[in-house]
Amino acid sequence: MNQPKMKNKILSLTLLAAFLFSFGIQTRAEGISVDAGLTPAQDRIVVRLQYRNMLNRIGDNDMVMHMMPVVVVYGLSSDVTVMLRNVYRAVGTNETMMEMDNRWMDPFLMGKVKLYRRNTRVYSLGVAGFAGTSFPILNKSVSKTYSPMIGLNASYRPGLWSFDLNNAYEWVNYNTVENQSTARQLQVNLAVSRNIILTGIENWVLAPVQEFSFVRNNPVFGESSSFGFISPGFQLVSPHVKFESLYQIAVNSSGNSGLKNGNRFIVGLRFMF
Repeated sequence: MNQPKMKNKILSLTLLAAFLFSFGIQTRAEGISVDAGLTPAQDRIVVRLQYRNMLNRIGDNDMVMHMMPVVVVYGLSSDVTVMLRNVYRAVGTNETMMEMDNRWMDPFLMGKVKLYRRNTRVYSLGVAGFAGTSFPILNKSVSKTYSPMIGLNASYRPGLWSFDLNNAYEWVNYNTVENQSTARQLQVNLAVSRNIILTGIENWVLAPVQEFSFVRNNPVFGESSSFGFISPGFQLVSPHVKFESLYQIAVNSSGNSGLKNGNRFIVGLRFMF
């Protein structure tokens, strides 16, 4: 008498596990502060809208900027994605001598190519290379500079866990006339998250996120410096929209005597079409 019930229970658990695994893949959480991990399927579009409150300090003087990036990513094929990002900057408090104005920043265009992908029932592993640059088409008040970037993005998804490692190298404000950038930056970001199925709320997942960021800045003139962020956050995920929030706690190196990073706050929405 108990055999049919046991078989039905095993079948139900198997179907539930398969659903949760496939749903976890489709609605997986990713890094919040880095856009290189965004990877829509072929002919799909991801749109990310964020607000970023950024505090910087020079000595005892504060500078607060309100950054509003708009990111559009398109799956050109199963192996290639393209991304366009533009940011509007609004200057809040500025106690420094640096001249800053409210304006749209130069757009950034990036392409990403899949290098390796392995999917199993237990995990998925992917590695992609990307390259991009900003284009000086909006800011006409300064000399024409680009900020080219190359990097690697790796993702590992064992079950409902997500690990995203992003490594990038950027030539900041590269001047084609002088054939020189103002600085070179090594950027490393690790995002760790886990999907938590919200029972009773259909097709929604809560994903706590922990990010670790490190930047090594090597200016052409002046001393090199390092800084980073330890960033707890979360995402509320559905198949078509994600709400995300992150609080970045700044860690500055002792050798950084100039501009120091303060804590930052990010909140945003991400849509899938």
